[in-house]
Amino acid sequence: MKISKSLFLAFAGLGLFACSNEDVTENGVQGEASISVKISDPALSRAVVDYTSGTGTEVTLNTIKLVLTAQTGGATKTFNLSDYDDRAALLEAVNSTEFEGVRNPSKMEVYINTEKASGWTPVEYMNAGLAEPLYASSTTFVDQGDTDEDGINEYKVTLTPAHTMARLEFGGIAHVDTKDPCMFKNITIDGIILDEVTGVDQVEAWDASNLMSNAIGQAFTEATGSVDAGWTPSWPENGKCYAYNIAPVETSLPILKVCFSNIEINTDATEYSGIVWPIHKLGYATVKNYKLADDSESYETAFGVNGEGNITKFPAGYIYQVKSLEIPDEAIGSGWQGGEDIHVIAVVSVSPWTIAEGTVEWN
Repeated sequence: MKISKSLFLAFAGLGLFACSNEDVTENGVQGEASISVKISDPALSRAVVDYTSGTGTEVTLNTIKLVLTAQTGGATKTFNLSDYDDRAALLEAVNSTEFEGVRNPSKMEVYINTEKASGWTPVEYMNAGLAEPLYASSTTFVDQGDTDEDGINEYKVTLTPAHTMARLEFGGIAHVDTKDPCMFKNITIDGIILDEVTGVDQVEAWDASNLMSNAIGQAFTEATGSVDAGWTPSWPENGKCYAYNIAPVETSLPILKVCFSNIEINTDATEYSGIVWPIHKLGYATVKNYKLADDSESYETAFGVNGEGNITKFPAGYIYQVKSLEIPDEAIGSGWQGGEDIHVIAVVSVSPWTIAEGTVEWN
């Protein structure tokens, strides 16, 4: 006698609900099956953008693709946000879909904002914005101990997409005078880059590969207001930030570099009269360490905070926000590594997506 079964798909983790039951079958659902899909809401590039706000920030859903592998009736169903009024309507469509006429299903896969299961490149991460690429699969079918209105037994597959990237947001770049007078007569801030992500070791090469942040091109001197007008300008303006998506990092954290040009030393001041800057007039300030603003035990564990209070890893699923990057004269050097003696701290804040606020230390 043939036994018809109905197979339901559910997602766990990242805001996707989990399901559980007692009768688990591994690659063993026999007979004809009508497979219904149930997806709940799942769990951010270098452009100037608004800081991500709130907690439990949603992953943007551009596409959801379901792939069922079965002896008979295997199929692929793709859902595009552009075909629906909004995100909720997209999810509703996925929730109400069915795979019919299926026999012996062996695997279910979900691809969210991606066409592959792994191996995303730095450029793909950078271009993702908040539409994080997610993937999960399962070969385990759980008997729900129930039947649908047609008397078909119901099975459920639980898929758990794991976060695949971390997001770094930097803003509040400002020059601060730690000495009087200022060391620089003229200096222009050109932009920022995230080094040791793609192996680039020169700002020109990074810029040529179209991976440099939006150029700032602003005079970065006392004349901009930090002394004469009693205020300190910062970039980006209007409380925005530069955002980078990266693969999770367990060692060798990416290095934020602020790049300068048109540098002229204030040789009219006695203390700087002996300084000769290279003819290229370029300069760099380089972050040495990242520190957490929140000293909660869970964050310290997640980010591998060491005995000196420094973050040692950037796990996936977190948005790291640095809202103040104050750069003193001493942190700006003519070499690629920036200044040598001063360490400026950039404090990082963390939300799931988890937003962590923090600070950094400059070389």
